[in-house]
Amino acid sequence: MPFSRTRTGCFTCREDGYKCDEQKPFCGRCIRLRKTCKGYGVRLKWQAPQKSPKSKATKSKQQKQAVSTVSYEATMPMVRPDPSCIIPNDMNSINRYLLHHWSNTLACMVSMVPSSRNPFLVHLTPMISCSTALRSVLCSIAACHLAILRRDNSLHTLATRHRLAAVSSLRRTIQTESPELSLATILMFQVSDRLFTMDSGVDHLSGAKAIISQCGIDTWNSSSASFLLSLCSYHDILASVSRGASPVFEFDGKFPMEGIDSMKALTSVLRIVGQISKMRGQGPEELDAQGHAVEMALDALDQSLITSGDVAHTVQAYKDAAFIYLYRVWRNQGAPHPSALKHARRCLTQLAFVPVSSPLVSAQVWPLWTAGCESIDDDQRQFVRDRVDAMYEVRHLPSLRRIKQDIEEVWRIKDEQRNLIGIDNVDCIKAILRTRQREADIA
Repeated sequence: MPFSRTRTGCFTCREDGYKCDEQKPFCGRCIRLRKTCKGYGVRLKWQAPQKSPKSKATKSKQQKQAVSTVSYEATMPMVRPDPSCIIPNDMNSINRYLLHHWSNTLACMVSMVPSSRNPFLVHLTPMISCSTALRSVLCSIAACHLAILRRDNSLHTLATRHRLAAVSSLRRTIQTESPELSLATILMFQVSDRLFTMDSGVDHLSGAKAIISQCGIDTWNSSSASFLLSLCSYHDILASVSRGASPVFEFDGKFPMEGIDSMKALTSVLRIVGQISKMRGQGPEELDAQGHAVEMALDALDQSLITSGDVAHTVQAYKDAAFIYLYRVWRNQGAPHPSALKHARRCLTQLAFVPVSSPLVSAQVWPLWTAGCESIDDDQRQFVRDRVDAMYEVRHLPSLRRIKQDIEEVWRIKDEQRNLIGIDNVDCIKAILRTRQREADIA
């Protein structure tokens, strides 16, 4: 029997008009009916800034204000690169504990570079002394992770409270505080949704675009701004893959991943991945011409791969995954085609060279997903299972468990089709969008 809607139940039960038992992380009704539990909290709906006619004097005044607020070094002198100094002294012990967990554990898990140069610590974490919204969303992320580590459901409740506080604070300050602080908060909402499988239904990247566009891309010229824009670009491109749509932004590889020059080679591959996403929906002639151009661009990348070690293996894995993605979008071609099998094997081989303790593993979910889904060899499939399990044991992030479930689902669908008609024309991304009614967690 339907009940009146509540504000505390999961989004699925609230949309269906049924009472929710509010079990965490997934409610009992959704589990019983095998529905996707969309989680708890408050949904944000981003809107582009409203434009209205203004006088030249007003426009000039607003432009000056925008430029002054974007200059992060000028407006935020209290930001320091030393992460040991950023937790405010007047914060209560629980929140200090949460922020300590963020700075000493989670920030290292989400970054691709060693802790000494970790841009989340150097650029983002010091901002918490200037932004209640950012501080709250980081506390929420830390509470979510600690709830898993300690198997304590009360921490899920604490995470929801901090998330609500972050939403409330962002709404109050988004028009008045530094755009960098607002963008940092929005991007951490995006990171939170991806890592902890929130399924909030909020398009955080559209909110990020509104913030960036409001001031103009050319004004984001500080080192912290470059890091935020690179983070935005990374999530935007991988979201374009998981959504089966074009990227929201047109950064064209201008910002190296995490603002680190050593990541330029990986940034170049990601830029091409974004170009492949744009090919979806093109006519046959345009698609074929673009496919040949992208194929040549990927082949030419060998000349610029000057990195070594874990970075080199990760770049090569991304390149092979990009070939798999290209041939799927361009020709709807996958395993057991020899080209797909070759690139899947090479990709998994490169990933195997990188220990699961490496910071680069935080960027390896997409190539592991892409090559894993196209694997038909039993040994390769077992490697994928073991690799995801090992990554989870180090990181304890729910997205890793769900990506393993999604890969198993794709294998089931592909095997059924190959057994029925002898070929595989299953698009992995579309298969999850259709069967799970959500995106794959590949970022």
